[in-house]
Amino acid sequence: MTKIDIREVGDNSLETAFFLLRRFFEEEGFDTPAEEMRSLLDAMISAPNSAVFLAWQENEPVGVASVTTSIGLEYGRSAEMEDLYVLPGSRKQGVASMLIEEIYAWCEQNGVSALLVTVTAEGNSKHNLVDYYLRHGFTNKKRVILERSLKDD
Repeated sequence: MTKIDIREVGDNSLETAFFLLRRFFEEEGFDTPAEEMRSLLDAMISAPNSAVFLAWQENEPVGVASVTTSIGLEYGRSAEMEDLYVLPGSRKQGVASMLIEEIYAWCEQNGVSALLVTVTAEGNSKHNLVDYYLRHGFTNKKRVILERSLKDD
């Protein structure tokens, strides 16, 4: 297996991360417009409460993951791993696991007490994500996330 390097995204690798995240959103059917995604990604890499990481294999980008923190009464500082994507040809090589561990280390360095991940019904049916995350130390708290959009449709 080829060595995999994980690096935090900066201005010099923003377009690479954007390319992978757009591909992820297209594959999973998310409808965020590309221009909005690009603007939000730029804001994330500039914000101290967020980070985006790229996985590189032989100087080629093969995966991306993002994390954002918030402060609340239940956990104090918590984080949500918002995106985790590995190119299909690089899956089952430990890339996603390495990205999760990098996010976990970043969370520890930033005083985060809990790392959360949301699994959509579609993501679980396509990729069995609940079991995947359980194997990576997450627990199923049997909570339900309800969403109310604040954008005009």
